[in-house]
Amino acid sequence: MLETARLRLELWEPGDWRLFRPLATDPEMVRYISGGVPWTDEQTRRFAEKQSVQFAAGGYCRWKLVHKENGGFAGFCGLGMLDGFTEPEIGWWVARRYWGQGLATEAAMEALRDARERALIPPLISVAHQDNAASIRIMRKIGLHFDRALAYKGYPVVVYALSR
Repeated sequence: MLETARLRLELWEPGDWRLFRPLATDPEMVRYISGGVPWTDEQTRRFAEKQSVQFAAGGYCRWKLVHKENGGFAGFCGLGMLDGFTEPEIGWWVARRYWGQGLATEAAMEALRDARERALIPPLISVAHQDNAASIRIMRKIGLHFDRALAYKGYPVVVYALSR
């Protein structure tokens, strides 16, 4: 488990996909991920289960975010592998009730610190839809730089990178 001033970054437990389901089925949350198409329960389950497998195999995952003050599920943040890329990707989703509070940046800084110090990950990337200004701001705040623009799964995205 990792910790910030306001968050605990925890490993996923069986059944945690149910906590994630409200985010994955919210069209506003997934507008830059799947064009606003909500995820199915199967997609949501696979995502949550994959985090434990990824952590066991590589020492990193997309951590479950728990808000310390109220114990609420706040989203996820951390590293994973995207199809078609060779570098790990740092990414985040934060529940809408927590938008605008800097939690994604706070979690990303801690996940990045852990990836660099413990898991020895860099180089790494972060990928966002070209119109996702909030995620692009976070990428810059955590020290990533623009690398390239491309189409990914039919969506125009930007790739930011962190090298050694």
